[in-house]
Amino acid sequence: MAETKDQWFVSRGGQRFGPVDFDTLVESARAGRLEPRTDLVIGGDLEDWTPAGEVEGVFERHRPDEPGHGEAEGHAPTNDSLADSGNFDFGQKQPKLELPGAPRLGYILGVTVLPAIIAVGLAKVVPELQSFAGPDFGRFVPLVILVVPIIVIVITVKRFQNLGMSGWWLLGLLVPFLNWWLNYRLIACPPGYVYTKKLDVWGWILAVLYWLAVVAWIVAFFLFGITAIKEFHESGQFQQFKNQWEELQNAQPPAR
Repeated sequence: MAETKDQWFVSRGGQRFGPVDFDTLVESARAGRLEPRTDLVIGGDLEDWTPAGEVEGVFERHRPDEPGHGEAEGHAPTNDSLADSGNFDFGQKQPKLELPGAPRLGYILGVTVLPAIIAVGLAKVVPELQSFAGPDFGRFVPLVILVVPIIVIVITVKRFQNLGMSGWWLLGLLVPFLNWWLNYRLIACPPGYVYTKKLDVWGWILAVLYWLAVVAWIVAFFLFGITAIKEFHESGQFQQFKNQWEELQNAQPPAR
């Protein structure tokens, strides 16, 4: 398994430690320098940053008769290479996690400002490309606009990874009501929110603004619907529809 690989890194509080081998990772866990839920590791066969407690063997418990049990009882290991690779004394306060992927501000700008800039640029470039490509290939040139949704999809997947979520949650944005919750996380939550479950100051501000916008949209939708129904009821079209419906109800079936 991954124990055979000797390149491992630890991410905590915006700092990256390593590389170290797997044995050093295990020794650091036994010495209490590694948190199973909030410390993220990558290496071996892992493709993404993973909580240390979910990596097999890092916090594995040993029977009393197994070698190394004395170290698990609290005796500090002699190998301090993980501590030497960075300041591993975090004290009582758990700083925010910094995960790979698109951060909060990068996501917001990447799905709003960046697509707008690209779309405006393509609107000016596409006509010139069409004339240059000629009639045979010019009709395919507008397809380059597909680069905009592709960029948005990639940035969104990276943002989910930054939160500690799978990129497959992108499909959840197509599900009604679920997409409200997912958009809240994408817009408001800081990096590593899945592990910390804590909002920072900007997270609270963005969360309040987001949910107020959602409530305002719901209220506006119902008010618009009620107004539209009322106007239709008072219009001549409603009376005409009502008369046609009554005629259909009173019509005699054809004789057989």
